[in-house]
Amino acid sequence: MSIVLIGMKGCGKTTLGRLLAQELQLTFIDSDAAIEQMHRQEKGEALSFREIFRRYGGEYFSALEVRTLQHIAQEGEATKFVLACGGQTPLREKNQQVLRKLGPIVFLQIDEPVLLKRILAQGVPAFFPYPDDPAKSLHELLAQRLPVYKKLADITVDVSVCTPGEAVHTILAELEHDKH
Repeated sequence: MSIVLIGMKGCGKTTLGRLLAQELQLTFIDSDAAIEQMHRQEKGEALSFREIFRRYGGEYFSALEVRTLQHIAQEGEATKFVLACGGQTPLREKNQQVLRKLGPIVFLQIDEPVLLKRILAQGVPAFFPYPDDPAKSLHELLAQRLPVYKKLADITVDVSVCTPGEAVHTILAELEHDKH
């Protein structure tokens, strides 16, 4: 079975996804990197996912994300993997349908203050509605996204205070528990 990790930017999806994939001897797929690759194939230009969003806008990015996810799902019929989703990916109904078919969905929950600190360590993200008030931006985004993440998740793991190794152990234990 493939495993899907969802949550906000900065919650550790990529770090934990790599560790989880290593532990289970599965392929790791970062959806942001996959989106960049799909854009490169379609447009012949190498841009970061942030740059794609900035240059082409949210609508193009959304459509590209849907195509990328569908491509990953088709590929995934032959191989199993751990997928780290972009923070916005689960918000679209089309994407939710694809994600549900891939395998168990693990929501990496993290306390707001911890998350804000992690996000701001990389600078204020382009998708924050109030660049001058990152705390307000994060609060509003969480208010929109948390209900979707929680509804979609098969398993929720709080990663606020644990090490990456402990988080992976918890995810594996929860997955095992879910099987029975």
